[in-house]
Amino acid sequence: MSCKVRDYTGAMRTDIDRFWAGVGLAAVLLQAALLWIEWRPTPRPLWGDEATYWRAAGEVRAGGESDLQMIWPPLYPRFVAASMPLSGGSRLAAQLVQVALLFASAWLLRGLGRALLPGAELSRGIHAADVAAALLLLDPQVACFGAFLWPELLHLALFLFAWWALVTRGERWPWLVAAGVALGLALLAKSLLVAFVPVLLAPLLLLSGPSPRRLLRPAVVLAAMAVTLLPVVLHNRQRYGVAGVADSSTFNAWVGLNERSRRNFVDEIVGDELTVYLNSAPDPAGRAAIARGKIEALVAERGVLPLLRAQLSRQYFRLFDRDSFLADQLPGGAIAERGDGYGYVAPPHWLAAALRGWGWTIYGVVLVGAALGVATVPAGNRRWLVVALLFVAYNLALFLVLHVKTRYRVQLMPVLDLFAGATAVWLVTRRPRRPALVWAAGGALAALALFLAFGGR
Repeated sequence: MSCKVRDYTGAMRTDIDRFWAGVGLAAVLLQAALLWIEWRPTPRPLWGDEATYWRAAGEVRAGGESDLQMIWPPLYPRFVAASMPLSGGSRLAAQLVQVALLFASAWLLRGLGRALLPGAELSRGIHAADVAAALLLLDPQVACFGAFLWPELLHLALFLFAWWALVTRGERWPWLVAAGVALGLALLAKSLLVAFVPVLLAPLLLLSGPSPRRLLRPAVVLAAMAVTLLPVVLHNRQRYGVAGVADSSTFNAWVGLNERSRRNFVDEIVGDELTVYLNSAPDPAGRAAIARGKIEALVAERGVLPLLRAQLSRQYFRLFDRDSFLADQLPGGAIAERGDGYGYVAPPHWLAAALRGWGWTIYGVVLVGAALGVATVPAGNRRWLVVALLFVAYNLALFLVLHVKTRYRVQLMPVLDLFAGATAVWLVTRRPRRPALVWAAGGALAALALFLAFGGR
């Protein structure tokens, strides 16, 4: 009997080892390809906010202080500045650290998925969470941010660490503190998460223990987060007269209400509007007040329902469009075709075609798998699964109004990957069983997602 147990355990270990050996090799090859076209034959020119972050990082490294106008949170330039000496002042060190952060994010997603979907095994030792982590690593639209100078992967790793700690270590006080610090740092990298924090912490109130203890858990997380944010809040209050980290919401709302295209970088207005916004008043509070006045006038002029119809006809096509920031910078992409020298510099045609085709394929698979996850995801840890769904809903609500690009869906991909992983398990095991109505809902959602991504043109 013991021999049979050892044989089964050994076979299980072999299956999972082979799975991750293959995924790891593919992920390394993908990163090698992305870094190759990033640097050869000459470095890719920095685009948009990348140039702002690089300039700010240089100012920080020189001992000065970057003026981000409270539009961009301050952590990412400091992250880049800290890495610059490791690669002779180039951006290579930051890129390599970001690649490591992507692998760390996949590991955290794997642990999170095993907690959220207990028992969802694809085969011996291979879990839905392994599939989700693999999808995250092998998705070019996520992997490309290892080379790009945007804070996507730094924010993703910090948010996933906080979520993982809350789900798997929520009973332990040191881990609650660590989760609070990670949330604070995540907000210092990208600030859109702030209104979702209460939802993220709500399941802590339902853990075991007396009422004071249940209330104390989220309080500890919030206190650690507040302490992490406090130096920046006090600095901004002294410098700008605003006690906050960063707030570009009014600017992004104004741009989002005036977008013209269903695609990134097509008939784009954000650059011109940013210049108008920065010149509208000498301080962040004044600019925000002017932008709010313009928004109120726009709503009064057009009416709420016509504006809502216009947003629904455009925003989600922009968010879910098939062409990611990677595809947009490949030959034929919206950035590369502008004719002003941006995008990848002469990548091999076969490699560009392979990256674009693989990106479309895995993205379509994830969208369908995530939509069918409505029917295939096991009950698992219901409280935290509800949080995952509410996180998607929160982002969709934000981007109904705010300026949106495909880059902003990167933070959604781990949740979509988890549900796609559950669908992969169902395809093999046919468990759990669901009513036909649930399958119909999942199929309709999959069709809608594919239409938004591939049919909106």
